[in-house]
Formats: sequence, C-alpha cells, structure tokens
Amino acid sequence: MNTRDLAYFHDLVELKNYTEVANKFSVSQPTITVAIKRLENEFGAQLIKRDYIHNRLVVTRAGVLLFQRAQQILESLDLAYSEVQNADSSMIRFGLPPIIGTMWFPLVASELLHKGLLAHIQSIEAGSDQLLEKLRQGKIDVALLGSIRPLQEKKLDTFLLAVHPFKAIVSQKHPLVEKRHISFVELKGERFVTFTNNFVHPQALASYSKYAGFRPQIAFSTPTLSLIKELVNANLGVSLLVDDAIKPQDHLCSLTLDDPLPEKFNMSLVVRKSFLPNKTQQEFISVLFKLKNLIETKAY
Repeated sequence: MNTRDLAYFHDLVELKNYTEVANKFSVSQPTITVAIKRLENEFGAQLIKRDYIHNRLVVTRAGVLLFQRAQQILESLDLAYSEVQNADSSMIRFGLPPIIGTMWFPLVASELLHKGLLAHIQSIEAGSDQLLEKLRQGKIDVALLGSIRPLQEKKLDTFLLAVHPFKAIVSQKHPLVEKRHISFVELKGERFVTFTNNFVHPQALASYSKYAGFRPQIAFSTPTLSLIKELVNANLGVSLLVDDAIKPQDHLCSLTLDDPLPEKFNMSLVVRKSFLPNKTQQEFISVLFKLKNLIETKAY
C-alpha cells in the first residue's frame, strides 16, 4: 500500500473536495482520483460516494473506519520520520513552560552548565498544553510540564516531581491582604489577570470559579509571568499562581485558598516512550530527576 494514497484519502475525507486536496499536495486532480480507486481495490470496499443531488462527497462507513486508522498510521509515520532524522543528533529537544523555567529550572541549570549539557539543549518555550501536543507529535523528546491533575498518557512516561497548591495573588494595597486565608468566593467581583489558555492556570481558575459559583471577569491574559505580576502589583487585578512564582522583590501577597479542591500545580518530567536517549540525552534527563529533591529541600 502506498502511504501517500492514505494521506490523500485522509485529507479528502476532511476537505470533501478533490481540487483542494490536489492543490494541497501539488498534484493533479486525477492523481487523487486514482489513489482513492487504488485504496478501494486494496480493501475491496467503496470509500467515497458522490451525492449528485446535493453536489457533495459522502464518506461510506468503510471510509470512516479507514479514515480513523489512517489518522493513526499517518501520525505514527510522522513520528517515525522525526525520530529517525534525529537519531544521531546530540541535541536535546526540550520543552519548558516559562513559569517552570522561571521558578524551578534554575535549580539544575548550574549542574547542566558544569557538565556541558546546556549547550546541547534546543529549548522550546510554550504553555504546557502546547508542549504536551509537541511531545505526542515527536517534535520534542523531553519536557517539564504543569497540569492541574497528575498526567497519565499511554505513549508518554510521566514522573511527578512536585505538587504545589494554587494561591490567590494580590497587591499589597488590596483590602484582603490582611486575611492571609480566604475562600475563593471572596474574589467574586474582582478582575483577574491570568495566563493565556495554553497554560494550566486558566483551567485552575475555571475550577475554582465554578466551585465558588461565579464567572471570573478576565481583565487581561498573557503568556508572560512578569507582566502578570506587574499588573497585580499595580492593583489592576488579582491572579491565581503558585507561591514559588512570587519573590520578595515583587511586593505581592499570596493568600492561601481554603476551598477543598483537588486542583493543584503538578510539575512532571515527561519523556516520550519511544524516545531512545543517547548518553548525553540520558545524562540530561538524570539531572532533571534531581529537581524533585531540590524542590523539596527548597521548601523547608
């Protein structure tokens, strides 16, 4: 079977238009037609029908079943190409969300520098949700990720390194600053400054708000931690962060939330199961494992 035929078929099911598929792959329309016929002969079943009355393509039940398998096959092929192309590389394709990079990665940065590993890192910075997808696609091999629940993925090895509660972050000028402990419902009517949706914090904010029975008013969303802290410091809103994100020089106050929610900031080391690290890459992963003890020691 020609895997390119599967790719043509997959996109035809999605686009429902032979011309668009042909243009996407820079081939002629008859090439797509012949490819579909080859697949139908291969499987002995009609995959695509044309509804002349409504002038549209209809995917048969057999076509739907093949489409589902084709997605899996094409994803596996893309992953295989990526892994083979990087098999001899000493580079470490590493995903690092900005907030983890700011709070915890520096704890191992000096050892990585001493061992000459920093020079091998190809760092990709993005929100945890984006990095998780890149891991699945084989675009990165290792990542430190945040999640509001412990991560569980069939194709990924996940190692929980730290669990931190979320806290309400307010300006030192805020009326709640004297309380230190609050229920989230006390923030009803406040404006929130938060991370964009590729980060885990909006998920935690949604859970706390739902529990408290109100819809949060989002004043501003940004992927930049320093900007969140500046806006909160200016008393332009409140935020939901982990305590380690706040430094004395930020002049902010962390309020403990007494709501009995299971959502916490779980920081995990995540490695794709199919990744076969070389000596340099394995040494890098081993250093990252040390974050667990370093964070626990730092907490006392």
